[in-house]
Amino acid sequence: MDRYTSPERLADQYSDTQKLRIRQETHQRYGESPVSFLEWATDLMNIRPGMTVVDVGSGRGIYHPLFMERGARVIAIDRSPGMAQEIKNTCLSILGDAQAIPLPDAICDRAVCNHVLYHVPDQRLAMRELRRIVRPGGRVVIATNGAQNNARMYEIARLAASDLGSPDTLTHSSPFKLEDVERVREIFPDVRVEIFHSAFRFPEAEPALRYWRSMRDDPELETAMRPRIDEIIRAEGVFRVPQVAGCFVADT
Repeated sequence: MDRYTSPERLADQYSDTQKLRIRQETHQRYGESPVSFLEWATDLMNIRPGMTVVDVGSGRGIYHPLFMERGARVIAIDRSPGMAQEIKNTCLSILGDAQAIPLPDAICDRAVCNHVLYHVPDQRLAMRELRRIVRPGGRVVIATNGAQNNARMYEIARLAASDLGSPDTLTHSSPFKLEDVERVREIFPDVRVEIFHSAFRFPEAEPALRYWRSMRDDPELETAMRPRIDEIIRAEGVFRVPQVAGCFVADT
């Protein structure tokens, strides 16, 4: 089974908020863009006071303060009890699957599904569900990464694996990328793609490795990665890892 949709891996990554929190905090602390992805993506939603926003795969709900600042009522859907528990006091939090959203048709003005669909086995079904719950004249925003996101981090990992004499089995190929726009157009024919360019700037190896560790727990590989990152920092001043993410924006 694909590592992105494996139930065991999803449980490891999302049964509680710890690993997701590490990655999100890394973006907040080490991202070089003066505007956060959260602010940028929220602006694309064009939320107005009184609107209902459904956040599918809501995780820790880090977008919700921005939605509420704009006057929205938020309904959060997540399949992880740990995630739902963390945000139950800040919004209407419902356990549910993106492939069968437990809400009536046309219940909201905006639906958002941020960095989730690569974990969903049937992405087309999930997108049909997003379209179903949004009223005519509404908007669906789906965030994901580009093919080159984190490519430098993975290149360091592959070189470190080679140092250890390990086979090159590391890949960062996602099953749902910004480049998969034609798949999205099957459900949302008029979708447009918006791209957000940024980068991590790590002044030392440890925060980069902490981020890596939240995705892949391999102490031997991590030990081999550290001197390679240190060497880059000595040569360049920082370890810069380009980030390419973005949103599919579809009006209904």
